[in-house]
Formats: sequence, structure tokens, C-alpha cells
Amino acid sequence: MTAQLPASGPDLEFQAHVEDGRLWLQTCAACQTTIFMPRIICPHCGSLRLAWHPASGLGTVYSRTVLHGRPKPGDTRPSRHALVLVDLDEGPRMMSRLPGTDPDDITIGMRVKARIEGETGARFVVFDPNAEAGA
Repeated sequence: MTAQLPASGPDLEFQAHVEDGRLWLQTCAACQTTIFMPRIICPHCGSLRLAWHPASGLGTVYSRTVLHGRPKPGDTRPSRHALVLVDLDEGPRMMSRLPGTDPDDITIGMRVKARIEGETGARFVVFDPNAEAGA
């Protein structure tokens, strides 16, 4: 089953912006706060003056946890993946994954870069290690 997009709203706007493969964030014109998750009203000052801007996509792993799934029948390998909290250089903190990285290789303080995955209308943000960004 494919999720239906809302007819309007911040989630639909987010999907339209990330269609170009870059991470976009909202910034409040009143208090200059950069926001993620997409919203209609600034959660810091209550302003309705939110604008979309392309983000660098760079961030730092703030925290991580490793989830262990139950192996499928006949599979002896444990299913593991990490969830991370990433502090974006623009300010917001977001939860995501580093799908191509072994959970044991993900460290707090690791520099990462956002990447957009998924299909049209169902895109989401994941991260990759970014050694060039430095700590």
C-alpha cells in the first residue's frame, strides 16, 4: 500500500523541495531559527513567516542506538541497524539512519552528510559518513 500525500501542507512542500535530491529546511523570518520537521508555524516564536532554503546537509552524530531484529526463518545472521540523532550544521536535530554503514562504525561526533532516498512523494533523509567535513 502506498501512502497518500496530503492535498497541501508542510509535508507536501517538503516532498516537493527534496525532489531535487538536496535537503531543504524551513527558516523563520521573524526569529531566524532553522526548523525541522516541516511546520506551518514557528515552534520558537509563533510566526507564520517560514521560508524554505537549501541546507548544506552536513551534520554531526549526537547519539546512536543499535536495533537488533529477529532473523528471518533460515537466516542465522542477526538483523542490526542503527538509528542516529544528527545535529545539522544549520541547527535542527533530526533522527535518521546511515544505511550503508555498519552500526559499530558509527560514533558520536562523527561527521555526516544528508542524502535523499525514496520515490516521488515518499522521499526521506538518510546520512552517509563525511570524512571531508572534519570534526
